[in-house]
Amino acid sequence: MLSQAPAVERGGRSGHATRDELADLLFGYIGGLKRRLMASVPEELKGEFGAVTWHQVGALEQLRAATETSSGATMNEIARMQQCALSSASALVDRMIRLGFAERLSDPEDRRIIHIVPTKLGLRMLDRFDEARKTVALEALAALSDADLEQLVLLMSKIVDWPEPGHAREVAHD
Repeated sequence: MLSQAPAVERGGRSGHATRDELADLLFGYIGGLKRRLMASVPEELKGEFGAVTWHQVGALEQLRAATETSSGATMNEIARMQQCALSSASALVDRMIRLGFAERLSDPEDRRIIHIVPTKLGLRMLDRFDEARKTVALEALAALSDADLEQLVLLMSKIVDWPEPGHAREVAHD
């Protein structure tokens, strides 16, 4: 509810934040949280997998999910998942292959189709990142009570589950 919005400083006067100001604050907090999480990755993981980027970790997570339901992902599917051009997806996959985190496999039924899958090293790296991320997240969320954390998760799910642009949904602005 906007009437209970946090007070913010605007032009030297204190008052309730507008919806635009709250959106700016939210994205500032999201960026700050991301920086905090990135900075707190354990040094041993940085040393072991220092060349991997967060973008590559995200792509590997998508590949891992794709191998749970199919034979991996094609370059077109990766571009769609990453919401990028095919050339950008190809460059991303090439870097992951050079690092040993992914590999190309021919489709046994149609050799023209190439699937990209994570390697054992890539899966091991993801498992280590998952463990570290959970530890870091629990530390970052320590300031919240269980009730606050439940509320945060509920609110974040509303944002994430909101329909894509072009799919109208009524919203309350009170």
